[in-house]
Amino acid sequence: VRVGVFADDGARRAGNLLPGSIAGALERRERGGAWVPVFRSLDSSWAVAGLAPGRYRIRFDAALDPAGRAEALERPVAETVEVRDGEAVEVEVILDHVSPAMVAAGAVGVVIAAVLLHEWLDGLDLPAPPRPPAWAVETAFWVTLDLASSRPAWVPRESSPQVTSHFPREGDVVAAPRVRVVFALSEPIGSERLGDDAVTVETAGGELLPGRVAWDARRWWVTWEPDGDLPRSTRLRATLDGARIVDAAGHALAGPVRFEFETAR
Repeated sequence: VRVGVFADDGARRAGNLLPGSIAGALERRERGGAWVPVFRSLDSSWAVAGLAPGRYRIRFDAALDPAGRAEALERPVAETVEVRDGEAVEVEVILDHVSPAMVAAGAVGVVIAAVLLHEWLDGLDLPAPPRPPAWAVETAFWVTLDLASSRPAWVPRESSPQVTSHFPREGDVVAAPRVRVVFALSEPIGSERLGDDAVTVETAGGELLPGRVAWDARRWWVTWEPDGDLPRSTRLRATLDGARIVDAAGHALAGPVRFEFETAR
């Protein structure tokens, strides 16, 4: 399943993905009818491979504002697709769809196409994903498709938790005086080991900024909230302590996850 989110029809025609962060989920329909999340991301474009054939749902219900807070979409997305062996399903979401009929129906625009997997991989210059590990029964591999910055590569799904995306993004310049840092995870974790030192945000000189850490169980997010305004015109490094991120089976994050961003003047 490949997903791309665009702000409007013009952005889709130009191939310009949504520049901000948006809360997306891929869910699988179980036999009893329940929808079970198998992947979550804050990125506007991603692909997931190694899925068992069946019915899946792509869902977007919130976008992050410049301060990192989730704002509910006026018209949330919940689109169902069929995944078949040897095929790739492409889903393009247009948040501000200008079609009068679509607006009257209170829905965003969604374009769905199924293509042969090998043709899809060739078109994106992506290698075929490796065979799923024996233990993998849900998402086996994913990739963030930001073709403008670098050639994408498949990220293998581990048996331990992983960070699928984060806010701010690497190298972002943020203008909000207080910015919430968000790490999106590949699976739920227990919050027992989370403390305010599970996430650290520091300046280039090593000064730690005070803040509070929380777990959003509904979205699989670890968040850090600053106690005060962030210093201006400063490069900051955010670090998630892998030893504090432990799933129900006792598996911890393989190691710390770090990224850097800057504050505006």
